[in-house]
Amino acid sequence: MFISKLNSLKARILEVVPAKLIGAAFMMSWALLFSTAMAFSKTLHPDVHSLVILFMRCLFGFMIFSPFALKMGLAAFKTNRPLLHLLRVCFMCSAMACTYYAYRNLPLATATSIGMTGPLFTTMLAMLILRDNVSLQKWGVILLGYVGVLVVVRPHEIEITPAIWVEILANIFAACTIICVKLLSKTEETVTIMMYATSAAVIVSGLAAVSVWQPPSYEDILTLVAIGALGVSSQFCSVTALKFANPSYLSPFEYTRLCFAIPVGFFFFEEVPTLWVLAGSLIIILATTLLTKMEMKT
Repeated sequence: MFISKLNSLKARILEVVPAKLIGAAFMMSWALLFSTAMAFSKTLHPDVHSLVILFMRCLFGFMIFSPFALKMGLAAFKTNRPLLHLLRVCFMCSAMACTYYAYRNLPLATATSIGMTGPLFTTMLAMLILRDNVSLQKWGVILLGYVGVLVVVRPHEIEITPAIWVEILANIFAACTIICVKLLSKTEETVTIMMYATSAAVIVSGLAAVSVWQPPSYEDILTLVAIGALGVSSQFCSVTALKFANPSYLSPFEYTRLCFAIPVGFFFFEEVPTLWVLAGSLIIILATTLLTKMEMKT
């Protein structure tokens, strides 16, 4: 009953709005929620280990999401691809652990900017594994967006630290996660994909956090609850986006994370954006706009 209602709502929306635009909207929603979650993680006490953050985020995310999945009953666990679900969870947990470490050890704008290498990895994997057709024009727009990232980052001024390499590794894991989700989305419902991800992630992250476990303070617990809610919401947006469009089209919309990180960094941490940051953001917005217009013609 629950699935049929979702499918009915999806059909009515598709009658009015093109699928690719819906996918882009969900991807930008993911970018906003993700950037806000990362900002919250920077407010945690430095003694809270990244693996503990990962476990608590997965735990609270599972607690928030499970009531929705219970409406489906056992149907939420019905799958013919358990190994692909497990592989996706391993990639997802690895990406989140690396991301939390990087964001806590780098300035928000810097971490977000380096995270913008993700679309390049996603597009390349989509070409190799999913056989996505990526034209030279699309590659040009993707690279244009990355130019905007370089304008913001100005890599010649950044000190190379281990956190930077960890962030790049997080992007590779994240790209692998996106490919797994796209493969799953061909046969699985969004709720099923998320149910396996949230439940298995609690177990995997819990085992990883045992060796470094220290109970967080009450203030940090409240922050972790917020991170969990934002995390599961952003995951829902990213999974749903892949239901409507291919990774090679959606990946450049990840660049909007940087645009969202600017106001989040300003309001949360009083980080005033420079002219370079604003100029780079305008280039990113231009690239995503061009890509959308390009895709609407195909």
